[in-house]
Amino acid sequence: MQFYLDGYKPGDPDILPEARGAANRSAGLPDAVDVLVVGSGPAGTVLAAQLSTFPNISTRLVERRGGPLELGQADGVACRTVEMFEAFGMGAKLIREANWVNETVFWRPSQEDRSRIARTGRIQDVEDGLSEFPHVIVNQARMQEYLLEYMRKSPTRLEPDYGLEFVRLKVDAEGEYPVVATLRDVESGAERSIRARYVVGCDGARSAVRQSIGAEPHGDYANHAWGVMDMLAVTDFPDIRLKAAIQSADEGNILLIPREGGYLVRLYVDLGDVDLSDRGAARQKYTAEKIIETAQRVLRPYTLDVRDIVWFSVYEVGQRLTDRFDDVPPEQAASRLPRVFIAGDACHTHSAKAGQGMNVSMQDAFNLGWKLVCVLDGRARPELLRTYSVERHAVAQVLIDFDKEWSKIMASPPLDPKRPELGGVDPAELQAYFVRSGRYTAGVATHYPPATFLTAESTHQDLARASRSARVSTRRPSCASLTPSRCTSAMRPVPTAPGASTPLPMRAPSDCARSRTS
Repeated sequence: MQFYLDGYKPGDPDILPEARGAANRSAGLPDAVDVLVVGSGPAGTVLAAQLSTFPNISTRLVERRGGPLELGQADGVACRTVEMFEAFGMGAKLIREANWVNETVFWRPSQEDRSRIARTGRIQDVEDGLSEFPHVIVNQARMQEYLLEYMRKSPTRLEPDYGLEFVRLKVDAEGEYPVVATLRDVESGAERSIRARYVVGCDGARSAVRQSIGAEPHGDYANHAWGVMDMLAVTDFPDIRLKAAIQSADEGNILLIPREGGYLVRLYVDLGDVDLSDRGAARQKYTAEKIIETAQRVLRPYTLDVRDIVWFSVYEVGQRLTDRFDDVPPEQAASRLPRVFIAGDACHTHSAKAGQGMNVSMQDAFNLGWKLVCVLDGRARPELLRTYSVERHAVAQVLIDFDKEWSKIMASPPLDPKRPELGGVDPAELQAYFVRSGRYTAGVATHYPPATFLTAESTHQDLARASRSARVSTRRPSCASLTPSRCTSAMRPVPTAPGASTPLPMRAPSDCARSRTS
């Protein structure tokens, strides 16, 4: 019986036994913690949820906002991310509430009348055999609520500390809790310090933690603007409940995403190039009404009557990558161990149209999370933490390269066969590129090369004959050779021995199948 997973204890098996002292947690911050997580976005909530599972690890999650996110932002959930949520035991809940993206359609200017759009392609969104889970759509706020709920049911009964803003930090050369972080109460302005063994900055693209460690983002500033809007609309566009890439001849492009619930739809609307000398001007220039008007022109001859706007924003596409993801400069890498890390948008920024931001950010955190657990629990030496920046920086570079190419394609006008000298993208090439990129966007193309002691050469890769799509991992842990379905179940926290109080660390799906590439 499912009620009795750990001896004869009735009740909800998702509510883990409470750690000693968890019920008596004080309202204020303690003087010292093992891990201080700054920012409760996708990366921060994944990391805090992981750490909350372990009663012997003290964790605090601080957030400058007054409460959890409620609307907007990311919504695309890759197959690999659903596998990750299954590691928390929340995969079934996620896919039950989500909108499943089973097909993608492509629209381009009609050959008979280029002022009108016509459907030119319809393909399966995710190829067979990539994952036991689908590509789904769930609002970022809801994704984070799943993780916050997991934290509340964890042994440590972890709750975020809202209304606290990170100010600065310093790292002492010695001491059990060498990192001293200064936080500010958003309402009162009062500052206080807290010591930590480790600090992780998941505080977004303008990360103050990143600035504190002297890491710098490099890359291209925004030069193209897009409007994004969640809406309830009445329309005769036939594919309103399918993911659609729509190219018009002269009015721009749209990426259409049907949202969960059966009624809501999200539009990413191409707003054109922006003046690099006046960064941020697009947010002032484009109102919700102008975005709707642009979308209506792109969709001709179909109509779009927007009845309600749930959320909208304007963003300028730019791709930037931080030079390192921890506090150790390259010249000190051999002599210093990292104490401060960054994850998610603090590490990499890019467009939203490929649906990779939230997914890669969560994978950053999961990669770091199991390593922190192993070190803090005495299962591994602190040198293990050096591998985080090496592994995830390489993944982020691939993300930036992919996003540059995908953004360029999506922002380009369709090629006019009668006037090829004007340039543009052949709609057939857009569809072909989408298909070629399917494994990457599903999250199953992550490959960690043998740059650290964790990953070996794929010398015996030819022995991986069990699955057409899966390859044997080059990661050393014993779960590496498990199939994806066994891998996700193996990542659930389980006692080390009958009666043991400390569970094993959960490994990220991408760490269990280290080189599932084509």
